Amino acid sequence: MPTRRALVVGTGIAGLATTLRLRRSDWEIVLAGRTAGSRDQGFPHAFRGVGYNAAARLGLLQALVEHSQPRCDTLVVDATGAPFALCPKPSGVTPVLRRADVATVLREAIGDVEVCEQAEVLSLVEDDCGVTVTFPDGDEDWFDLVVGADGDDSAVRCAAFGEDHEHRQVTVSVSSRLKTTTNAAVWMELAERTVRVHPLRGGGSAALFAWRGDVSLPVQEVFGDLAWLGPEFLSQVDGGPTARRTSFQVHAHRWVSKQIALVGDAAWCAGRPCDEDASLAIGGAELLGDALDIFTDTAEALAWWEQQMRPVVRHVRRQNTALRGPDVIYPPSSLRPFETHAVHSGQLSAAQVVARPGEQPLEDCP
Repeated sequence: MPTRRALVVGTGIAGLATTLRLRRSDWEIVLAGRTAGSRDQGFPHAFRGVGYNAAARLGLLQALVEHSQPRCDTLVVDATGAPFALCPKPSGVTPVLRRADVATVLREAIGDVEVCEQAEVLSLVEDDCGVTVTFPDGDEDWFDLVVGADGDDSAVRCAAFGEDHEHRQVTVSVSSRLKTTTNAAVWMELAERTVRVHPLRGGGSAALFAWRGDVSLPVQEVFGDLAWLGPEFLSQVDGGPTARRTSFQVHAHRWVSKQIALVGDAAWCAGRPCDEDASLAIGGAELLGDALDIFTDTAEALAWWEQQMRPVVRHVRRQNTALRGPDVIYPPSSLRPFETHAVHSGQLSAAQVVARPGEQPLEDCP
């Protein structure tokens, strides 16, 4: 059988996972997108869901575990910093990963791959067997398959489907690595704002601030009313290296055509930070490779793949946006009552959990 060629647009987790999976089935891959490292390392999340078993089948699980950030309980707090619930520490077989950790593992697994530095496509013209791609510099190439894994503002989605999608709920997120040491993870989830803090391997903490509104506002202006954070903590964010990102909730009416597929945020970006973004991207990429192995007709394979993935994505979105009250959105992770230990019982506030630079954390997060 002649070697099939695929253009994968996007060098994030979805694009890398798709590249890895299709190469396992002997596809010739051209990976298009910027290869320079992003300042946005991502926030640590427990790697669960559909992507966990997919990563195991792809032989990635051991490497992901080795790149894990500290595992620890997450203290769920309200706007005053008072704790009201606990997300239990992930098990030892569940890695806690930032996007950068997952991308590193995927790049190492892929090895050498042809990379086209074009980050966008100008036009896509499908025929009965493949797609003619025109790049912004005027170059043309033909592929059996084009995969758009180029994020919520996808050029592939626009070239293939035009405006057949909706952008909803613009979310601004700012992530940063702080010198502050935390002795537990902290999570505050309000209707319009999110704060998350998590210890990092090697010291310091990852902080994530997300809100709906003006992208240009400094973090201190948006979150300065939260006394439990304190001006010293917020000043570390505004005064240090940060990655600021604006994202949209994408509702794409179509994810596939005859020889074009959208994977990851290009198809199903949740807008607000979602624990299972990386898991969905890897799970979707692996299932796409399976579909193309099972079906001899590409259009049939892509249609089946979309039919299988949409219910999975809908389920994750419902979990990610479940509103339980007028002000507080309860995190979707399984919660358990507070235990008798001080950090679990509510005797400690979030302000006490977030230690100051140079202070020793109260307990380790192995």
